[in-house]
Amino acid sequence: MLQTVANTLFPIKNLVRTIICLSITFSLAGNLQAQTKSISGKVSDEQNKALDFANVALLKAKDSALVKSAITDAFGAYSFEISQTEDFLIAVQAVGYKKGFSQVISSGPSSISVPLIVLIRDSKKLNEIIITAQKPFVERRADKLIVNVEGSAVAVGNTALDVLKKAPGVSLDKDDNISMNGKNSVLVMVDGKPTYMSNADLANMLRGMQSSQIETIELITNPSAKYDAAGQGGIINIKTKRNKNMGFNGSVNLGSGYGKTSKYNGSSNLNFRKGKVNVFGSYNYSNNGNVNSFELDRKVSDKGFVTNFNQDNGWNSRRNNNGYKAGIDVFLKKNTTIGLLINGYNNWVDEKSNSGTMIFNQPAKVDSAINVNGRNKQYYANNAFNINFKTNLDTSGKELSIDADYSKYNGKMNEFRDSYYLNFNNSTPVEYINNLAPAKIEIKSAKLDYAQPLSKSLKFETGWKSSWVTTDNDLRFSTLNGTVWSPDKNRSNHFIYKENINAAYINLNKTFKNTSIQMGLRGEHTNSNGNSVTINREVKRDYIELFPSVSLSQKLGKDHQLGASYSRRIDRPNYANLNPFIFLLDKYTFQQGNPLLNPQFTNSSQVSYTYKGSTTATLSYSKTTNVMTQITEQNDITRETFVMERNLDNQTIYSFNIYAPLKVSKWWNVNNNAQVFNMGFTADVLGDRLKASQTVFQINTDNQFTITKTLGAELSAWYMSPLQYGIFKIRNSPFLNAGLKKSFDNKKLNLKLGINDIFNSMRNRGSTKFSNMDFNFNNKWESQVVNLSISYRFGSNDVKPERRRSTGLESEANRMKN
Repeated sequence: MLQTVANTLFPIKNLVRTIICLSITFSLAGNLQAQTKSISGKVSDEQNKALDFANVALLKAKDSALVKSAITDAFGAYSFEISQTEDFLIAVQAVGYKKGFSQVISSGPSSISVPLIVLIRDSKKLNEIIITAQKPFVERRADKLIVNVEGSAVAVGNTALDVLKKAPGVSLDKDDNISMNGKNSVLVMVDGKPTYMSNADLANMLRGMQSSQIETIELITNPSAKYDAAGQGGIINIKTKRNKNMGFNGSVNLGSGYGKTSKYNGSSNLNFRKGKVNVFGSYNYSNNGNVNSFELDRKVSDKGFVTNFNQDNGWNSRRNNNGYKAGIDVFLKKNTTIGLLINGYNNWVDEKSNSGTMIFNQPAKVDSAINVNGRNKQYYANNAFNINFKTNLDTSGKELSIDADYSKYNGKMNEFRDSYYLNFNNSTPVEYINNLAPAKIEIKSAKLDYAQPLSKSLKFETGWKSSWVTTDNDLRFSTLNGTVWSPDKNRSNHFIYKENINAAYINLNKTFKNTSIQMGLRGEHTNSNGNSVTINREVKRDYIELFPSVSLSQKLGKDHQLGASYSRRIDRPNYANLNPFIFLLDKYTFQQGNPLLNPQFTNSSQVSYTYKGSTTATLSYSKTTNVMTQITEQNDITRETFVMERNLDNQTIYSFNIYAPLKVSKWWNVNNNAQVFNMGFTADVLGDRLKASQTVFQINTDNQFTITKTLGAELSAWYMSPLQYGIFKIRNSPFLNAGLKKSFDNKKLNLKLGINDIFNSMRNRGSTKFSNMDFNFNNKWESQVVNLSISYRFGSNDVKPERRRSTGLESEANRMKN
């Protein structure tokens, strides 16, 4: 196995060898210190329950001078490494308890186990009023922006999705796609673990998670070298609370909505901890209908002869989502943990469609028409498994983490389309089409991370990761001839894609009095082979890329903080986009995959300013080469128009974002998130030069009204000015949402009633006049929906949730269809 890994890593062996040598050097440096011995023990309360987070001090017995300090872990354990030989004393302090001491310890040549120290509750202090400093809502770190949810105004009575929408620079579109500072391809993690969910499943899971479960939200726009280089949009990490006691807790959430179709959702979260074992699990379900319409008017000109196509498309679909997660963490000893995590989803979609196209060869005179009725049933499931081992090698902070992952995806699409071609001078031919598209994706991954403090203010990190991906898509088109289905070899394709990515990184963190700096370098070697079996065509790629990153944070007094960051990132094509399949609207309009699609590379930089831990202003710039963009192409002779993902030369984005919360009065709070950005494209497209850019303004304002202690109201609005995206000019419509929320039973039971898009104004309209193309489109979906939801939290509020850890499938899982 080790030989296989070594052979796999051969293309970046010099980088790996350098990192390993550095790791060994730093480890040996620590081991060359004088021979040490340990002083260890445990702390409990009067009921013999372990006390964690207690402050432990190792003192010299002769004068009580401080030698070292530590904090007890989850088992109340502490440990000191010492080299001197003399008499010591242990002092222990914890909030709500009287100070405790050990007997005098006479150290010798061997390690010492200190008898149990029992702390007694201090009834006087329990009755005192304790005033603590509240964290600011927004904190700037060298590599991230931290939103402190716990203790804030949004900490109770909201869902995780509600809180995320209020985070600086974060926005969601109609399909629950998350963007940050105007960029898509955002990776959402919970406690350092990717969610492996579709946008709809992720949104449903976040609706089921209560804000009271969240401690912080980390917004990482330019991730460090420790993270996968994939994803220009950055990372959002939702960190749940790490509470103290043993026991059982959970929550149940139910919701329903109605617009033109019905919608239902529910979820549950359970967590149990006893002794050295923590067991957790969650399940979320949704059954949502949706109605969508798309109007397309286009002109095709061939040798001065103009044909007009007026096309109306409608979809009525129902989507059933089932997502789950289950895991166990076992604390083998005070500094070593092993865990197993299983999660996945099982979803299906049943969609009915109708497309009607009127064809005009002369103005106001219909020459022919096409009517297409379709039924598309899709099923897809994914199961992911993670085994994690984590250990603290000593008390200085040396840490080793190992992950092994396996994921298996199965999908199937079965579509039937009846196409009626009406020519007013002839008969009406009918074409029956069946599109069967099974897909399988298998992902294997392993990674290792090592961290070692070199001093109190300097930390060294290094690691390695390898992943192996195999996808198998077998697109089978067939047409009905009489009573027999005959394969259509011209539109069928069997596509197999294999990919191996090997990566290694090195990262340094340095902290000064008011300044923190982080810098790192990640190297990734990619080897891929896309094989179109049907047409006997292979596309092979083999490349090595380096991804540097650096970030800086500077405090300028109590109320002012500056930040700056830079990183280079990569976005690889989605597996489905590499498959040269064809998705039909009718015989004249369709979408096609592109096996020649290359990855895109983004250089991104950012400067930020934070005032009083709330108002933030961010100025950023990014340039993406080989940017992957949907391009519409037209064949004037056949009159076909189709969409294909292609690489354009460059995309540049200049943006300025300001997040400004405002307390109008005691009962009225406003969160304002405004952004101005300019997005530009330059490329040679279809024989013409594209040079397009436009400055866009976007604002999202959220109003929170406190009516009583248990009753509140919300009113939010969104607007975006027209946008030029590639060859398309897009006009978005503003919308307004409103809601009421009521809490009961000390805010354990919460009831919310809301209406999205009050005036039913949400839609996308656009046009293009580029090269030989001239068309307009209008897209309207079921946006006006009334929602009712209820959530209930039960059990102990002090149970530790599952351990935070990252797995090794972050970037690979985001490229699957779900």
